[in-house]
Amino acid sequence: MMETVYLASCPTYDLTKIKSIIYNGLEQLHFSPDQFSGKRVGLKPNLLLPCKPDRAIITHPIFFQAIVEIVKDHGGIPVLIENPAIHSLETILKKTPYGEIVRTMQIETPDMTPTQSISFDQGVQFKTIEISSAFFDVDMIVNIPKLKTHGLTAITGALKNLFGAMPGLKKSRMHLKAPSRDDFSVFLMDLYGALSFGFDPPKPILHIMDGILGMEGEGPGLSGTPAQVGVIIMGRDPLAVDWTFTQITKIPPDDVPTLTEGFKRPYCVSSPDDIQILGENITQLQLPDFKMSKNKFLSNGVRWPFTSNFFKQLILEKPVPKPDKCTLCYQCMRICPAKVISPPQKLGKIPVYDYNQCIRCFCCMEICPEAAIQLQKGWLQWILRY
Repeated sequence: MMETVYLASCPTYDLTKIKSIIYNGLEQLHFSPDQFSGKRVGLKPNLLLPCKPDRAIITHPIFFQAIVEIVKDHGGIPVLIENPAIHSLETILKKTPYGEIVRTMQIETPDMTPTQSISFDQGVQFKTIEISSAFFDVDMIVNIPKLKTHGLTAITGALKNLFGAMPGLKKSRMHLKAPSRDDFSVFLMDLYGALSFGFDPPKPILHIMDGILGMEGEGPGLSGTPAQVGVIIMGRDPLAVDWTFTQITKIPPDDVPTLTEGFKRPYCVSSPDDIQILGENITQLQLPDFKMSKNKFLSNGVRWPFTSNFFKQLILEKPVPKPDKCTLCYQCMRICPAKVISPPQKLGKIPVYDYNQCIRCFCCMEICPEAAIQLQKGWLQWILRY
């Protein structure tokens, strides 16, 4: 099936300019903003950590505000639905400009803790998933991802942002059930299928990506590097939006497991041939030196014998805290789904990892508030380098 993506250049966070681009995109996608009228519109930004917008970790507050204003201008009721990794949504609101936007624009912020099961019979591995009940209480979903790299899935885009439908630490525990890149990508596609077809009646989902200031390198947290990308990407299909992301940054789509898995599903685009890009010429917006995460070894999944302890140490990158940056806040211990991180022994200055049991989900690296956790190559990778 053919899906349309709207691509526009946008170099700065100018509220008026962003709104104009989004209106143009809605028209190109044949989505009338009048559909917001009288509807509870769930807005799902990326609020991974409480940090300044110029770190490119969270969906920029002005970008979020632009969408809120469009929804309200057309009679919609904006509802903020997001589950940060460790911090509560209340903490994020207090420590970022989102708090002032929510207060002055009277945006509803429901309790995201209660959960409810959503089912999808066509799910490959996960046919029933627990998500925040707040997603059941909205009429449509506007997914507002941030254009970022990611150590596990290569990119954080439209599809990965929907992972925030699960409350806080439940997300990290899902990595135990789906430890490899392939398994986790299967889960994300099962989740998208459930969000698309598991509600009765179905809820429309629209994806509007903040790619003005993106992130390269070791994203999606503080270890990543802000990068001026200067684009807004819109679409109804998350794979089409994410594939467009890879074309702008020149990330090989075959290195993105969510795309390779997603193209197999019958309810999304099945190949780049099914994607029509409207708006600006993509070749004129491509970045010549956008940096991927270094964690690319065996990027399309890790299988035995490579999951044995010996081969894990031999060939896989691992997260390693740096003594000069670590403050022993233990957020890494709290989020670790495999519970393989312990306090330092005796006079040690960093937490202790059991790398034999580490599943390489990189949740610790993602949420470290000091960017103190870095990737360290496996033994064989060092040997091959020299």
